[in-house]
Amino acid sequence: MLKLLFRIFFFLALALIAGEIYLRYQYGFLSAPLYVADPDFEYIYAPNQDVTRFGNRIRTNEYSMRSEPVRSTDTTVILLVGDSVVLGGSLTDNDSLASTMLEKRLTRTLEAPVRVLNIAAGSWGPDNVAAYLTKFGLFNADLICLVASSHDAYDNMIHENIVGIDPNLPTEQYDWALVELWERYIYPRYIKGYTDGSIYFAPRTAPGQVGAIHKSGVEFNPGFAQLAAIARQAGIPFFIVLHPEISEIEFGNYNGEGREIIQFAERDSIRLIRELDWGTTVNYYRENDVVHYNTQGQIFLANKLYPIFLDYLKSGN
Repeated sequence: MLKLLFRIFFFLALALIAGEIYLRYQYGFLSAPLYVADPDFEYIYAPNQDVTRFGNRIRTNEYSMRSEPVRSTDTTVILLVGDSVVLGGSLTDNDSLASTMLEKRLTRTLEAPVRVLNIAAGSWGPDNVAAYLTKFGLFNADLICLVASSHDAYDNMIHENIVGIDPNLPTEQYDWALVELWERYIYPRYIKGYTDGSIYFAPRTAPGQVGAIHKSGVEFNPGFAQLAAIARQAGIPFFIVLHPEISEIEFGNYNGEGREIIQFAERDSIRLIRELDWGTTVNYYRENDVVHYNTQGQIFLANKLYPIFLDYLKSGN
C-alpha cells in the first residue's frame, strides 16, 4: 500500500512539474504583459516591456504604446486610439496589429517615415483616451482615429483601484505557472460564475441568440466630445470608426447605444465610419468573443484604414 501511495505521489509530482514547464515554455505563462495604474486615465500596459505570451510578442514603448519608441524625428504621425480592439492584447503579436501594418505600408507608399501610434488599453472608453492625450500630448500628430464600439457610449471612467488586484491587470508576474492558470483562467471562467453570478468575459452567443456588451455609465461618455475638441484645438482631423459587436453584425445594424454615438457624430459634424458598411463578417472575430478581431480582422482593419489615412496625409487636412 505504501509503495502504491509513493507511486501515485511520484507520478502526480511528475505531472505537476511537466505541466509547469509546459505552461511556461509553450504558452508564455509567467510572462504576462504587466500594467500600471494612473490617476488620470486609470491604467495602461507598463512601459518598455518585451514579453512573449501565447506565442505572440508584446512590446511597449516608453509611453506604454504598442509601438516602437517615439522619436524626435517623427514628423508624420497618426494616432490610432481605442480599447482592446486596437490594443490586440496577448492574443495578437505586435507585427499583426493594424497599427504596425499601417505604419509599414504607409512608410513604403510615401517613401518617408510614417508613425501609426497604438494608444489603447482593454476596456478603455474615449474618456480614457482623452485623458491620456491631455497628459502626454499629441506627439506631433497629423490625424486622430478612434476605433469605438457601441458599449463605449457609456463606458465611463470610475477610477476603481483594480490594478494589481484584478488578475487581468497584473503588476507583477506569478511565481508559478499553475497558480496563474488557476487564478486567471480556470477559476474565473469556469467556477467563479457559478458561485457569485459574475461573467469573466463576454462569450459569443449561440446561433439565434443576441448578446451584447453593456456598460454601467449614467451619462454619454464625455470623451467623444473631448477628443473632438483636442483635435480641433490642434488643427488636425479626427474621425471615428464604429466597430460592431457580433450581435450587431448578425442583426445588420447597431444597437441603441451605437445609434447614440452616430447621432452624436452627426450633431457635432464629426466624421464617423460605420464598419458595418465595410462588409465585416464574424470570420474576422476571435472564437468565443463578441468584439475582438482575430489576425485576419486586424488585416481587414488595416486594409480599410489604409486609403483613408493615405488620403488625409496627402491632402494635409
